Amino acid sequence: MEQQYPGVKIVRPLIFVAWVISALLLLRFAIDFNAMGLLMAVPFWALVVFALIVMGVNALSGTPASTRAVDIGDRRIRAVLLISAPIAFLASSLDCTGLSLRGCTAFCTFMKLVWIPLVALACAVYYITRDNRGLAALAIISFVPLVPHCSCYNVANAWWIDHIGASPECYCWGFVVSSLVVGSLYSGKRYLITLVVALLIIGGSMGFFVGHHYFGFPW
Repeated sequence: MEQQYPGVKIVRPLIFVAWVISALLLLRFAIDFNAMGLLMAVPFWALVVFALIVMGVNALSGTPASTRAVDIGDRRIRAVLLISAPIAFLASSLDCTGLSLRGCTAFCTFMKLVWIPLVALACAVYYITRDNRGLAALAIISFVPLVPHCSCYNVANAWWIDHIGASPECYCWGFVVSSLVVGSLYSGKRYLITLVVALLIIGGSMGFFVGHHYFGFPW
């Protein structure tokens, strides 16, 4: 059985906190997204509910996975899961800033140029070491992009900007994917369903990036 270090004990509480925060952000986003009409709102709500269910099941899983030997197929899907975390954050960044290296604020630029590569590095370290301290680090750094910073006044951000002056929604979907990945890898379960949700989120984000920046859709 995997040796448990003191810092590893925080992983499960972090997964649970991530689930609660994701629920608050996604439900607020979904409520605001109703303004886009039924055709847009229904699939968005479906993805929100699907993601929160899988995240919740991961958060409430039992004991963490052991360091037992894994087969090649298992290693591959774990690798793809880990890769999906920084890609999801990048997709969230592209939704807002497009291909520009600069964001709407200095914090946004820092996220894109510094923090997302750091997320990728944390994923690589965990994949190589399989040490759950690496998962703890990934979970912790994934919270940072949620610091309210976005000043783009749109459907997703308007409520937050009106109430606190800046929005935490820009990297919300990236945070959801990263938290899903941490939860699945920590428990050693539900790799495939977690990957399906991650890919749906990334696909949706990339679709929004293309539609928003090149076709003015949905805004």
